[in-house]
Amino acid sequence: MKSSLLLPQLLLLAQSAFAQPEQTYDAIIVGAGLSGLGAAKSLSEAGKTFLVLEARDRVGGRVLNRPLRDGGYTEVGAEFVGATQDKVLDLAAELGLELYPEYNAGDNVLYHKGERSTYASSPVPPVDALSTTQVLTVIAAINALVPGVDVQNPWNSTLAEHWDKKTFDEWLKPFLLTESARFLIDAAVETVFSVEADELSLLYALTYVAAAGNETTKGTFDRLISIDDGGAQQWRVDGGTQLLAINLAEKLGNDHIRLSAPVSKVAKADEESYTVTLKDGSTVKGAHVVVAMSPPLARQITYEPALPAARDQLTAQMRMGSIGKAIAVYETSWWREEAHGSLTGQAVSDSGLARSTFDQSLREGHNPPVSALMTFLEADQMREYDNKTEAEITEQVGKDFATYFGDAAGEVKEWVVQRWDLEEYSQGGPVAIAGPGTYTNYGPALKQRVGNLHFAGTESSDYWIGYMDGALRSGYRAASEIIEG
Repeated sequence: MKSSLLLPQLLLLAQSAFAQPEQTYDAIIVGAGLSGLGAAKSLSEAGKTFLVLEARDRVGGRVLNRPLRDGGYTEVGAEFVGATQDKVLDLAAELGLELYPEYNAGDNVLYHKGERSTYASSPVPPVDALSTTQVLTVIAAINALVPGVDVQNPWNSTLAEHWDKKTFDEWLKPFLLTESARFLIDAAVETVFSVEADELSLLYALTYVAAAGNETTKGTFDRLISIDDGGAQQWRVDGGTQLLAINLAEKLGNDHIRLSAPVSKVAKADEESYTVTLKDGSTVKGAHVVVAMSPPLARQITYEPALPAARDQLTAQMRMGSIGKAIAVYETSWWREEAHGSLTGQAVSDSGLARSTFDQSLREGHNPPVSALMTFLEADQMREYDNKTEAEITEQVGKDFATYFGDAAGEVKEWVVQRWDLEEYSQGGPVAIAGPGTYTNYGPALKQRVGNLHFAGTESSDYWIGYMDGALRSGYRAASEIIEG
């Protein structure tokens, strides 16, 4: 009897709850990488309501720690932090994360024209005198052009149209580089951009270099390829870089972040709000929307009304670099020992799959200890191996490591391979690049809001494009548009 009396009341309560209007957040943020989380951080501090929607089942985007079988971890995404990367340094300090220097004591390895040699650690490997002089001349020429770049709006630079008509490769040709000099320049380009020199607009390349600084320190090519003395690879984060995202998400409150929530559509609902539709058909509403994604990925979302032609063309013409990592884990960091040559773990090669390597061991005293060598898989080499098995990758990288560091490189206890090209919600990395004509014709659309629709992502940063710092800066900028609007 009691249950029958309660039933109408329960139905009324259910109907009442169902009839309540859907919450309209101040902002819906699409993407829980560092750009999206950066936007959420600023909005939270301003007292705004927000919801972050992330397609993956984790936060961090292309920042990812991978646990190892015997304990510890390795970093398969963004890994290094450098001087003038103020926003990421500030965030690490705010979250109580410590930094430690990337290992750089000893000699580097150069493998060129089938011969192995070692040299005192420096950004530019010494080859023959003419080639070395040519490489230094090219770097000086790049640095001399950088002050002419308008960092905030590079498409407005005085020589923007001239620079944007040619590729970086075409700009290099008048230098008449020797084979050895060209190898070193190409190795640097692949390591920095994860594409080949003929894929880059000269304007884009110069902008990227100009962005490798801050409001008081101009960017230089040297900083991008250096470890010590303020280089972009100077420090690592104790606990792994993904802790930047994980700890920030916890601070924001996990109830403000929805994982496994890929977005399919952003539509203007009325004059004051947008409806964001997820792939499962559910919807959320926001007065503003921040699309915190690389332009090629943002293109996969349907927008109603359609975005301006400039934004549409921008997302169609920019494309992701090709990048991955192969990491060999060992019992000890034996390459550092005198018996093995007192090596840094860094090698530069003109052949093989592993063209650029680093010591990826965790800081001394880490429990459990982790000793590792890492190679970037980039540009044409990564694209060649995208369709091969992990076993084929580790076999080739293992051969390369043995060539550079000796037979002890074969005593691997665990391999870790990450191919960002094959990640559905990355499709490459570390950044989307622009070819000739893209910046001058469509560049402003990188960060130009459309109504209350805002765009973030490391590509739209003024400083440190392609880096974690640039991602954070772009998120802070998008949030400021909302807060100040």
